[in-house]
Amino acid sequence: MKFRNINVKECVRFDTQRREVAHLTSLSWKNMPHVSYVYEPDITEFYDELMVLSDERKKSGYNIDLSILMIKVVVEGLLSAPKLNSYIEYNYASSNGKLYILDEINVALPWLLPDGRIINPNILNAENKSLNEIAEYISNISKKLEKTNIDELLYRAAENDAFSELRKLNLNIVWRVFPSELTKHKAKRPQLRERAEYYRIPLDEKLLVRDLISGTVTISNYGAIYGPLYKNLTGYYSFLNIMPPQTFIVGMSVVQERPTIFINKDGAKEIGIRKILPMCLVFDHRAFDLDSIFPFVRRLDEIFSKPKVIHEW
Repeated sequence: MKFRNINVKECVRFDTQRREVAHLTSLSWKNMPHVSYVYEPDITEFYDELMVLSDERKKSGYNIDLSILMIKVVVEGLLSAPKLNSYIEYNYASSNGKLYILDEINVALPWLLPDGRIINPNILNAENKSLNEIAEYISNISKKLEKTNIDELLYRAAENDAFSELRKLNLNIVWRVFPSELTKHKAKRPQLRERAEYYRIPLDEKLLVRDLISGTVTISNYGAIYGPLYKNLTGYYSFLNIMPPQTFIVGMSVVQERPTIFINKDGAKEIGIRKILPMCLVFDHRAFDLDSIFPFVRRLDEIFSKPKVIHEW
């Protein structure tokens, strides 16, 4: 087989997950003017306090690591900058837009599956959860994934998205549905008997469509996703795609040790090796301007400079 006169080793058709990712990222790139802000806080004392907190919580049966703690940190930042936790509607032809500032913070977490695919399960109502409750919620997601048929879940999520667009009279969605349903390259689904068995599993023991489509903000932590597979990761995010209709995404890189100038306990400047956590904050410029993320950054600065607050969470 050749493609443009080049020999092809293998042709891999997009599965349901890849189709949905391709569609959403293309939609985001086509319609959304992104602004990327790289934030590099010094988390040296914060990290030391995490080690103390982690030992304390283990005695109660909770495993609190940096990834889990940073979810709570981001939620605290969003409570100080509520505009970032929003959905947008915008009509390019008329220039009319609406920003829906949301009353609940549902954190979408990119999650690496054993087969290499990534899905984004949501921590629902994270604004009302303690640090222990967030850790427990993530543990429950892991357990539910063991009983979740990912192909059926993704199919239902895509179906939900299609019906939502049809209700808005977006007939272009037909061209997404048609090849998924009526051609020989149908979206992958379990067989009827397998589906019948799957739907007998209690709802509270598996992930549901709402667990994938309710995200109000995304936290992409490549250290948590790929760290166990690839040791000594370096580099950092400088740009990410926002998943519409969300308006904000946080990209967290791995902690890096760097020589830097810091203020010591005596209030004097000093040069030393410090722990830096590069974070990429990307927002939809249609929704707001750069000043809208500064309350978020200031709140994170407060937490990193006075980290004992994490013991209250």
